[in-house]
Amino acid sequence: MTSEAVRPGSAAALACSGIQASYGQVQVLFDAGLVVEQGEMVALLGPNGVGKSTLLKVIGGLLRPDAGSVTLHGADITSVSARRRVGLGLCQVVGQATFPSLTVAENLAMHSYTSGSRKWTAESVEAALAIFPRLHARRDQPASNLSGGERQMLALAKAVVSQPKVLVIDEFSLGLAPVVVGGLLQLVRRVNERGTSVLLVEQSVNVALSLVDRVYMMEKGEIIAEETAAALAADPQRVQTLMLGGHTAVGA
Repeated sequence: MTSEAVRPGSAAALACSGIQASYGQVQVLFDAGLVVEQGEMVALLGPNGVGKSTLLKVIGGLLRPDAGSVTLHGADITSVSARRRVGLGLCQVVGQATFPSLTVAENLAMHSYTSGSRKWTAESVEAALAIFPRLHARRDQPASNLSGGERQMLALAKAVVSQPKVLVIDEFSLGLAPVVVGGLLQLVRRVNERGTSVLLVEQSVNVALSLVDRVYMMEKGEIIAEETAAALAADPQRVQTLMLGGHTAVGA
């Protein structure tokens, strides 16, 4: 199903439309598209292996699409390098990626260099730590000493240091206890309140619906439905059908 995701006249924070992408001769994405409006939080959901991570690679500039476009605040970035996209305000958090031998503060400083357009300042690190009090208390400890939840906090904090306009988060609840995930949800909300738009790819439907405004469902490389989180939360049977690949008209 073709997803006409880019809305005429809008200056969405992030938008992609008509994305087709392949690994060699194997096509993975088929006219996929989505929109994240300014200040909005959106989730991309679907079973394993349907193309969610591939679409994130296209959005992040790690995979060139065969067709389609990606825009950031109205500017076409389809051919822009991954590094340049970071400088333009697009940041991705994938897993619990940290430098284990470096301290929390050093990790934050190192991450700021990736923007290519901003020099690290003490103020930027302090601003990030102010959002994450647990990390502030561990600022001089090596990342290897952190728990899984704290490493995920550090990954989010590094994104704050780069002051992203759009934050893309891939599977941030994976392998974490529910109480830890609950704390992370609050932190993502605080980042969003600072003006950052959020795109969340998540296996846990309950986690996603408790956080975002809208949801896109993906199946076999296509967007099969677009819903408000409130509508899906009120209809668990529909959620189950969509997660099992029940095709429904987009926006229906």
